[in-house]
Amino acid sequence: MRDIEDFITGESRYFEPMLMRATQSTAAQREQWRTETIRERQERISLEVFEQLEGHVKYGPFTGMKLDRNTWWGKLDLASQCLGLYEKEILDIVGEINPDQYSRFIDIGAADGYYAIGMLLSGKFNKTSCFEITEKGREVIAKNWQNNGSPGELRIFGEATEKSLAALPAEQRNNAFVLVDIEGFEFELLSEKTLSLLQSCTVIIEIHHWVDDFLPRYTRLLRTASQFFDLELLKPVERATLHLAELRDLTDDNRLLLTSERRPGVMRFLKLSPKSPSI
Repeated sequence: MRDIEDFITGESRYFEPMLMRATQSTAAQREQWRTETIRERQERISLEVFEQLEGHVKYGPFTGMKLDRNTWWGKLDLASQCLGLYEKEILDIVGEINPDQYSRFIDIGAADGYYAIGMLLSGKFNKTSCFEITEKGREVIAKNWQNNGSPGELRIFGEATEKSLAALPAEQRNNAFVLVDIEGFEFELLSEKTLSLLQSCTVIIEIHHWVDDFLPRYTRLLRTASQFFDLELLKPVERATLHLAELRDLTDDNRLLLTSERRPGVMRFLKLSPKSPSI
């Protein structure tokens, strides 16, 4: 064993944030926390960690990206985004992408631009086209891009439809990496025509199972997609937190709550790859 004094010093450093936290809250704060809802608690913890990290992503492929505290999409995911834990199934794939592997990134349902800007800032892509149906979302994406130094080329469009995707020049659709997250409207957008337009692309789709007539619509999507793509289900990924020093002083409940994405079940992420040539 190493020198006992070194051992004690190490243990003192380990427990320092936990002991410090115990002295930082007032009786009034503790009483308020006892009555807050789960959602209120998650937002409070998320913003606390966000401020601790000064609003920057510290881990994962988007390390260094600056996030905006006043996001319109919601503050509950800011901490998990900063810690590289948010939608880790997708982030793990992004981490494996080599620069120049794809022609551009197409983000359908871009929200605040987390992926659109992160892809450019990381150097994984130097060109991004994003589709966001809300005017507020498009404004926030542009602002967040500027706050990160306006890396690469960013094009912002409105709603993604068969028509708006077909309007993209063919070279912008060829061998692109496409992310689709549109809260259930994937079953309307990804028609045979749309999928044929994207057949040279790699497409990641977040499947939302709480829409009406889900199974018939999902079955139809799978059958149609199989005409143009090889299909693969992304394996769900656990959000490990014990290795993160930033969360050491949180209670078990709060630490794990921080990673919750408030899903109504274990999400399905579907990966479409250009169909392998027939032998």
